[in-house]
Formats: sequence, structure tokens, C-alpha cells
Amino acid sequence: QNRIVLHNTEDREEKDMIYILAAVFFLLLLIVGGDRGAVSLITLVGNMLVFLAAVVAMAARIHPILVTVAGSVAVNCITILYQNGTGKKSISALLSVGAVMLALLVFVFWIGGKMHIGGLNEIDMKSDLSLYYSFNIHVDMRMVCISMIIIGLLGAVMDSAVAISSSIYEVYDNNPDLGTKELFESGIAMGKDVMATTLNTLNFAYIGEALMLILYLRQYHYSLVSMLNAKAFLQDFACIVISAIGCILVIPVCAGITAKILKEQ
Repeated sequence: QNRIVLHNTEDREEKDMIYILAAVFFLLLLIVGGDRGAVSLITLVGNMLVFLAAVVAMAARIHPILVTVAGSVAVNCITILYQNGTGKKSISALLSVGAVMLALLVFVFWIGGKMHIGGLNEIDMKSDLSLYYSFNIHVDMRMVCISMIIIGLLGAVMDSAVAISSSIYEVYDNNPDLGTKELFESGIAMGKDVMATTLNTLNFAYIGEALMLILYLRQYHYSLVSMLNAKAFLQDFACIVISAIGCILVIPVCAGITAKILKEQ
């Protein structure tokens, strides 16, 4: 059986840097965030445990999409309900995320099938590590890649939904006489600002991750058409674009749901 041997870091300095980075992160989280920072840390650990459980379940040959959907529900509840409480703004964000994810699920399947994403890309196949890969792992890598897109979409949509529902709640808390239409319009206006920053965040995240790939393709004089049609490019690009679509769709959905729930009390 072909199995890659992972060599542990022997350099003492490299190990120390890992500990230092972790310490700085935890200290800043607790100092700046206080009690909320501690809750965020617990939420982060909970989400990591869900992710590990999902990996184990996929390795046990449970269908990746079923595992991803179950894991997404768990992450959604942990991140929104535990971290932000069970108030109206959290319920609004939770319902908005669920609605957008369900609406885009079929779209993600369709895109994944048409783009033939999944498995090793051209660069992976040319690397020396590919000699050690076993291709008989009995896991549908196309479904795994679609699961990766769903997970990325979930994170982006949750971030936008929480920001919009919290903003509308603050507007309503200070102006309780506003009607459903006014609250919805306020949510759309604030959602545009959230959309701009979120789309730029997704863009920079992709550029940072794909910089080496772009330089590699440019160095060997690949044409723009070849780059755009390369599997190595499409896999990450599809994830970023679908996440951006989710961020845009969640704005009117969350604004409408939040406004309606707040005015029904």
C-alpha cells in the first residue's frame, strides 16, 4: 500500500514558533475579546471537533455529502446559537443561512458536475508525491470536492448573515417604531457594505492561496485560456465564486427574515 510518511519537525526553532503563534493568538483573543473571546475559542474548538468527526466519517466510507450536510448543521448551530445566543437576531441568521444553503445546494451539485472538479489536478499529478498516492481509496473525490465547496460557502454565508441580522437588530433596538419595510431597507443598505468587504476578503484569500500557482503557470508561459481551463485553477476559483454568490444572496434573505421576525413580537 502506497502511504506517504509525514516527517515531524525536528528543528527546535520551528516548534517554538508554532507555540509562540498559538500563544499570541489565544492571548489576544482573551485580552481583546474577554468573555466573548473565551466563547469564541470554545466555538472554534467545537467546530474543529465537528470537522475531525466529518473526516473520520468520510474515511469510513459514509457518503461525503451526507456527512457535510450533518456537519454544516452542527457548525451552524454551534457558531450562531452558542456563540451569539438564542435571541431573535441569532434565529434570523440561522434561518437565513439554512435557506441560502438549501437554495444553492442543487447549484453546487450542477456546477461540480459540469466543471468535473475533484481529485488531483494537473500539477499534483506531475509532482513527485503523486508516486506515493494510492488511487484505490474507495472515496468519491468529486463528492469530496463538492463538500469542500459547501464548507467554504457555509463560512462565508454565516459571516454575512450574522453581520446583517446584528445590524438590523441594533437599528430596531434604537428605533422600535420603524416598520418592516424600513428595517428591510436598512438591512439592504448595510448589507451592501458587508458585501463589499466580504467579496474583497474572499478575493484576497484566493489570491494569497493561488499566488504560487499563478506564478508557476506564468513562468512556463501558459496562455490565459489555458490557465482559466486548468483544473488546478478551477477548483479554488469555483469555491471562491460560489461563496461570493452566497454572500450576495444572503443579504436580501437575511434582511427580510430579520425584519419580519423583529416586527412580529
